[in-house]
Amino acid sequence: MKLSHRLFSGFAVALLLGALIPTVAANATTSGKCWRYKDTERSFAKKINSARLGSRVAKLRLDKQLSKAARRHSWEMRTKSSLYHTPSGTLGRRVTRWRVLGENVGVGSTVRSLHRAFMASPAHRQNVLYRSYRHVGVGVTRRNGRIWVTIIFESANDPGTRLSMPPC
Repeated sequence: MKLSHRLFSGFAVALLLGALIPTVAANATTSGKCWRYKDTERSFAKKINSARLGSRVAKLRLDKQLSKAARRHSWEMRTKSSLYHTPSGTLGRRVTRWRVLGENVGVGSTVRSLHRAFMASPAHRQNVLYRSYRHVGVGVTRRNGRIWVTIIFESANDPGTRLSMPPC
């Protein structure tokens, strides 16, 4: 596939999940001063890497800058009580040095059920197993027993963000 600078539109699966198919192109909470991953964010990354290893695809590195952009979007979806993808212009501004981006979004009750739903959907599964990805950012927020998640996949060595990152 020839490299281009456009984002593919996503689609909804059972109105609970959305996936942005791999795309080719160039209010997160923190605890203290350093970025801290939530247990649920680490759980998603672990399940993604387990699926990749099971398919003989290299593991992804959990990236704090992508995770901050992902957590910001999850917070926005939760605030609006609406599942949707990060608009391509917004995503392109939040992730500054990118080549290939993909995004899975979902809302559900557990990490396990959401991961299973992602893997049961061809477009979501494609994002999880896409060989060009090297980094993943996971952002989770909760409200009323529901988990809102955004997962951003990226292929560059240092994706970067314009969002302020706390110094460590």
